[in-house]
Amino acid sequence: LVLLSCLFFLGKLIYVLYLPVPGLLVQAEMTESFFWIPAIYVLSLFIPSLNAARNITFIFFAAMTLCSVGYAALNGWTAQTGGVLFALTEMLLANLTLLTLTQAFIGYKDRLSGIQAQAQTLERLVDTDLLTGLPSRLRLERELDEAVGRHEAFTLLFIDVDGFKMVNDTLGHSAGDEVLREFAARLRAALKTRDLAARIGGDEFVVVVKGTSPTWATVLAQQLLAGLAVPFTVRGQQVQLSASIGVSAYPDDGQDTETLLRHADAAMYQIKRAGRNGVRRFDAALDAQLERTVLLTREFQSALAREQLTLVYQPIYHLETGEMSKIEALLRWNHPEFGEVSPGVFVPIAETSGQIMSVGRWVLERACMQARRWREAHGWAGTVTVNVSPVQFAQPGFVDEVKQALLLSGLPAYKLELELTEGAVMQSPALVQAALRGLQRLGVEITIDDFGTGYSSLAYLRDLPIGCIKIDRSFIEDLAAPRRAPQYAVALITAIVGIARTLDLRVVAEGVETVAQMEAVRSFGCDFGQGYYFARPLDAEHLTELLDRGLPGAQTDWQKRLN
Repeated sequence: LVLLSCLFFLGKLIYVLYLPVPGLLVQAEMTESFFWIPAIYVLSLFIPSLNAARNITFIFFAAMTLCSVGYAALNGWTAQTGGVLFALTEMLLANLTLLTLTQAFIGYKDRLSGIQAQAQTLERLVDTDLLTGLPSRLRLERELDEAVGRHEAFTLLFIDVDGFKMVNDTLGHSAGDEVLREFAARLRAALKTRDLAARIGGDEFVVVVKGTSPTWATVLAQQLLAGLAVPFTVRGQQVQLSASIGVSAYPDDGQDTETLLRHADAAMYQIKRAGRNGVRRFDAALDAQLERTVLLTREFQSALAREQLTLVYQPIYHLETGEMSKIEALLRWNHPEFGEVSPGVFVPIAETSGQIMSVGRWVLERACMQARRWREAHGWAGTVTVNVSPVQFAQPGFVDEVKQALLLSGLPAYKLELELTEGAVMQSPALVQAALRGLQRLGVEITIDDFGTGYSSLAYLRDLPIGCIKIDRSFIEDLAAPRRAPQYAVALITAIVGIARTLDLRVVAEGVETVAQMEAVRSFGCDFGQGYYFARPLDAEHLTELLDRGLPGAQTDWQKRLN
């Protein structure tokens, strides 16, 4: 329509200018044409292609200008042509004004269309997993929230691909991506149109089955397992995978999206623990503890970034002199919802999730820096001890991490002591020896923690550069418990101290809580004592106060009793 209008008015202008008809009022015809020309510019705004709209209006204005210039060149300014030329000039100025406005509106429309297209693209990116083309976690949660708001019954299948890490490790990540795409395609093929399959991260998928009972959804999950059992072909190789599927249903297993996902996740983890490749419905009675573990595992991933991790310090005293010879740095997790989480709970989580490397590095650096401050500001000449996870110790760059922490803190290496468990020094003997020799060259001392409860291969005490052993607290507890046959604890502690003396090792008794225990371990020949009898773990500020009270002329109660 715009093109035809342009051709019509352009043709009319040529006709009235170059083919005059007797009695034709040129100026009047031009005024009438000028009245209709704005409609062309308005119509051009509705052309879907913005470039085409710009081109049409520019060409039309250029053609009108050329016609007018040609007429002026041929006829000049005379009494007869003066009115026509004036009308042409008016029309061209009006056209130029309208063209400028049209271009401005088209530019605005162009920018608006670009913003809308960008918003639509971003929405697709947010709502779609780019690798598989499935809906993302954000879209999944939005649809689940809407279904919950409508009180529409549905069942969740939380799917984790078994053995996917092996594909990445052996065939490469690009091969793993191919498997995930094929996995997603099989999910889509097995579902009805109203059902939803989403990828929520890594090798985890969630299927929402609407309008069916949980029993039927469990049957569907079994069918999915059967379909996934068909080998995947990746780069000419057959890859056999399975899946662990946890099931939760609304409203029976939860009243909101977060709870339902968490419950299905917990049921899936039970399948993982039971051997994988199966389907399990959430059971509140059986899954409560596991659900908490799963939740803590996810929460711990951001605990360090959210500054929920802190260090406390427990003194270790020399049993003969009463000096605070060592201070052990202990990690604590204070969660805003769960409160103080026991190290016995979160340390295994950190080790299995891989977070122990970054957390262990942070603990090492913070402990060394604090020890340097005590050394410089308070004149403390003791040693700081830091526990090292077997997972952290097994890393190839662990010695370099220790060296870096010492350089950052300025703490002398001989004032740092690392505590390892027996299990840590017994695995991969060649690697362990290399790491321990590297630490020995730095000047760092090694202590074996919880001695007597591990592998009990005493040869490593002779062959490895170990300077100290800590008797496990369970033996100390037995000293004051008649029902636990304390004579066995006495025999074991005596034997451990005897071995240590022979190998020129120092001995720390940990878990000392009473005067009787303190006197007993001292009489057995232990060098150091640690436990609630001496002091509980304290934050840096309170430990500093205790440190100042332990300086000459300001002794603690137990030190006075010792003297």
